Amino acid sequence: MLIQTSRFGEIEIEENQIITLPSGLIGFSEDRRFVIREDEAASPFRWLQAVDNEVLAFVMIEPHVSISNYELELTQDNLKKLKAESINDLSVFVLVTMAKKMEEVTVNLQGPLLFNLEKRLGLQFIIQDGKYSTRHPLFSENAKTSTASSQENPAEV
Repeated sequence: MLIQTSRFGEIEIEENQIITLPSGLIGFSEDRRFVIREDEAASPFRWLQAVDNEVLAFVMIEPHVSISNYELELTQDNLKKLKAESINDLSVFVLVTMAKKMEEVTVNLQGPLLFNLEKRLGLQFIIQDGKYSTRHPLFSENAKTSTASSQENPAEV
């Protein structure tokens, strides 16, 4: 199927590439169908492009690029919403806020995006404890390792 986008023009996607976020994203609850666009030249960044809204696209990146020991406390209910058996079934990304100066580029560590790519489901998870910021500098001096945990079984992301 062909979709029109403001950033990439007309792109062809397969139905099985569409990821549904049943609750949408914070501030964009109407848009629920997205595709992840990868571009080797822009790696490790990826685009989350809305299928039904040509102007809505977000830059995202895996959290370990910015912070070491990034942790999520997921419940069985969280896993169930994504039809996941464990954290190992999920891919985790954080939204990037671009800026003119590289040192001002930030990531939203408080509201990560969780995807079960096999089931084509996603959700924005909110970390309530104040441990992470919505504007964490992307280019920090942290090591490039990451961990995540569920309440029952800690596992690496």
